[in-house]
Amino acid sequence: MTIHKLPGTYMLRELQDVTVPDAISWQPQTAGWLLLALLLGALALLWLYHRVQRWWQQRYRREAQAALRTINWSDAGASLALFHLIKQVLTHLDPRHGKLFGMALLQTLDNAMADRQPRFATELGERWLVSLVCDQVVLSVSDQLCLVSLCNDWLAHHQTPIQTASLATEAHHA
Repeated sequence: MTIHKLPGTYMLRELQDVTVPDAISWQPQTAGWLLLALLLGALALLWLYHRVQRWWQQRYRREAQAALRTINWSDAGASLALFHLIKQVLTHLDPRHGKLFGMALLQTLDNAMADRQPRFATELGERWLVSLVCDQVVLSVSDQLCLVSLCNDWLAHHQTPIQTASLATEAHHA
């Protein structure tokens, strides 16, 4: 075993090793900071849990919007496919909405929007529903594009629909 020898030169003779300071600990020094760190960690986990839960609960919107993009508008049954898509979403939100048709359906769609402005309970909405049951009524391309825009906006921004008068009386009599 060899012993380390100090350098023999005059300039390095009084040189001393530099002491390395202790590493700074990430562990809090007091219980208060530890409690605060645990509380912030728990709040972060709770926030993350709610974000994931909201993302999961809103997946029907993303799926419906994806299905809306796949509708072939050159097909004669495009309006019916759009109707079925909107009915599926409404029925997902409340199974009692599966029975709706006509003005009650259109009003339910309008009531689901925050500003409650009539978008569907209009002449276009009525012609859309009539075109589903009557072959003589055909929607123009501009009407179809307007319906697609309305439905896409509805899918993106609707809230839980408020019961229409027919659903409220049905629930009251049951």
